[in-house]
Amino acid sequence: MTGPFSFRPSHRLLSAADFERVYRGGRRAGDSLFAVNALANDRGHARLGMSVSARTVGNAVRRNRVRRIIREVFRHERPRLPALDFVVTSRPGARAADRPAIATSLENLFAEASRRCAASRP
Repeated sequence: MTGPFSFRPSHRLLSAADFERVYRGGRRAGDSLFAVNALANDRGHARLGMSVSARTVGNAVRRNRVRRIIREVFRHERPRLPALDFVVTSRPGARAADRPAIATSLENLFAEASRRCAASRP
């Protein structure tokens, strides 16, 4: 898929070093479903990394469902997001959450993490 809602490899955090950089230096926002860490990047667009564990979400079917929803929400929010690297980490509440609850949570957390990063810039 091309266009504003595509999800190319350039929109993903792929290396462990990228994840570690965001965890160490980023700003955090969270609720009962997810924690979102965000850190400014020099790419000119937002990128996404996910950490969805079996311990918090459950079996592979549930984890993959949550990952698909996270990607979909990110794709729709990306044109409005600043040039930040986001890492979304699942929490136990995501196990039983439905799609609208996950989408609302992520939209709010992306906005909150963006605000916190903007406030921390000199």
